[in-house]
Amino acid sequence: MTETKSLALVVDDEPLVRNLTVLALTREGFNCDSANDGAQAALMAAKTNYSVVVTDLKMPNRNGHALAVELLSLEARPAVVVLTGVTEPRIAKDLISRGVDDLVYKPIDYSVFGMKVRAIVDRLALTTVPASSGTSDCDDPAGKGSDVAGQPDQGPGRNIVPKQTNNSQTNSKPTSSAKFAPLTAGKIADRIQSEAFPVCDAAINVFRSASLDDLDASSLSNSISQSDFLSNEIVKLANNPFYNPKGVAIPDLSRAVVQVGQKRVGRLALAATAQAALSIDAPSPLNLRLIWAKGVAAGLAIEIMIEQGGHDAIADGLLMCATMQDSAQVALARLYPTRYQAMIDDCINTGISLSAAEENAFGKELRRIHANVLQASGMNESEIDVILHLRDDEATLSRLPTELQNRVQLVRLAGQVSPAVIGVWDPWDEVTIPNRGVVDLLQLWSIDDVIDKTRTNLHEINFGSVAAASSETNKPTPTELTYCDTASDGFDFLDSVVASIQPKVTRCLNPTAAQGTVLINCVGSRNADIPTMVNATKDANVFVAISHDDQAFYQNLPGSIEFPTSYGAFLNKLMPATS
Repeated sequence: MTETKSLALVVDDEPLVRNLTVLALTREGFNCDSANDGAQAALMAAKTNYSVVVTDLKMPNRNGHALAVELLSLEARPAVVVLTGVTEPRIAKDLISRGVDDLVYKPIDYSVFGMKVRAIVDRLALTTVPASSGTSDCDDPAGKGSDVAGQPDQGPGRNIVPKQTNNSQTNSKPTSSAKFAPLTAGKIADRIQSEAFPVCDAAINVFRSASLDDLDASSLSNSISQSDFLSNEIVKLANNPFYNPKGVAIPDLSRAVVQVGQKRVGRLALAATAQAALSIDAPSPLNLRLIWAKGVAAGLAIEIMIEQGGHDAIADGLLMCATMQDSAQVALARLYPTRYQAMIDDCINTGISLSAAEENAFGKELRRIHANVLQASGMNESEIDVILHLRDDEATLSRLPTELQNRVQLVRLAGQVSPAVIGVWDPWDEVTIPNRGVVDLLQLWSIDDVIDKTRTNLHEINFGSVAAASSETNKPTPTELTYCDTASDGFDFLDSVVASIQPKVTRCLNPTAAQGTVLINCVGSRNADIPTMVNATKDANVFVAISHDDQAFYQNLPGSIEFPTSYGAFLNKLMPATS
C-alpha cells in the first residue's frame, strides 16, 4: 500500500456533492481522490492509506454503511466521516456505537465542513505522535514549557476582586497578555489533543446515543461498556439512594441504565467524566469546577425550556450545546495556561471579562479558533454553528435563519439561567441579562418555573461543593444595599447577581428614602422617570444598571453601570460605597 499524508477519499454518487466536498477539503490542504460508490471506494482504500474517508450512505453497488463498517474494522484505519441526507436513527445509532468519527447531515456549509474534517484528522494524527515530539504548553518555538520565553507556567488562576476601573469592557492600558505571539487557527490545530477537553469520546458517544428515541437499554449499555470508568460510575449512581430509594442492589450495567433512566445516563456520563478530569494534574487558570457546574445547569435548563416552549422540532444537539458552550475556552486554557493566566490578570487589572479579553487577544481569528477546537471535541456542524453565534449582537442574530435564531436564543438563555441557579461568579465572568421579550419569543410560559426546576434537578448531580469552590473569593461584604427593579417582566436575573454580593438586600419600588447604596435595575428598559427618581434620592449613593444599547438614553446619569459587564467590574462599582 502506498503511504500518502493528508490524502482524502470522497465517496458520493452525486457529482455536485462530490465535487463540492473535494473543493472544501482541498482548501484545507487535502489531496483528494473520489469514488462513485462503496465498491469502488473499498478497492481504492485497499491500495492507499487515506487520512480520511468522507462517504455518503445511500449509493449503488455498495452502500456507505457497509463501507464505513469495513473501514472502522481496520487496525490502522482512516478517519471516517459520514455525510448523508439519510436521517435514519437506527443507522446513526449503529455508526456511533462502532466509533465513526462524525455523522453530518446534508445540507451543509462546505467551508465549515472542510475545517471540521481537518480538525478531526489532525486530532487523530496527534494520538500517534511520540511523547518526545514535544507537547509542552508553550508558544515559543524553543519549547521551554511556557507561553513566554523564559517565564515558567504560573499555575491556576486566583479568585480576587479586580482593581478599580471606569469601564468594565474596555482596556486602554498595556496588558500582560500583549507580550505573547499571536495565536492563529492553524497554530491551534497543531496543539489540539483530546485530553484538553474535560470529557472523553466514550462519554460523548453515550450522550448522543442516550438522546435517540428508539434506543434500548442493552444498546446503551454496550456504548457505556467501552469505558470501564463510565461503567463503574453508572452502576455506582444506580445504587445511590437518590436513584434507588428502596436500596435494592443493582449489580450489572444494563439494570443500572434502566434504574437511572436513559436521558439521565447520557447527562451523567458527561458530568462524571468531567468531574474525573478535574483531578488530572494539568495546568488551567480557570475555575473548572464552577464552569462545569454551570454547564450541567445549562443543560438541565434547556431540557426544561424545550419541553415548556414546545421546541422538540429544533432540539437536536441543543443539550450538547448548552452543556459544552464554554468547552472551547476550557480547552484553550488547558493548552495555553500561561497565556490565559496573563489574560485573567488583565481582567483583574482592567475589569474586562475573559470573553472580552479573548476577543482582544485573538481578534477575527477567535471564531475560527473556537470552531477548530469544538470540531476536535467531537461536536457536529449544527452544534458548532449555534455556539459560534452565541456572542452575536441582536442585529447580526436577526439576519440568521429563524430556526437558527431560536436555537441560539435557547442556548444563550440556558447559559444565563445557569449562573442564576448556581449563584457564584468568578471576577472575570461576563454577566449578561436576557433581553426583554426573549421569554415570550421562545414561547416560555414561566422562566421562574425553568429556574426552580433546574435548581431542583441540579441536586441529583450533587454540585454543592463544586459551586462552593469559588466562594472563597476575597471580596468585602457590603453593609447596606437597597435594590429597586424597574425593568424585569419575569424572573429578575440581576437580583440573583446582587444576592451573590449581599444576601441581605432591602428591596423596594421607590428608593427615594433609602440610605447607603442604591442599585436601580433598568436593564433593557428606557424609563424617563429614572432621572427624577435618582435626583430625589438624597441620602444614598445611586447606581443605575442599564443595557449598553441604552447608554445614550441614560447619558446624563452619573452612576450608570452598563451590561454586559464583568462580575468583578460590577462588584468593584458597588464596593467603594458599601464596604
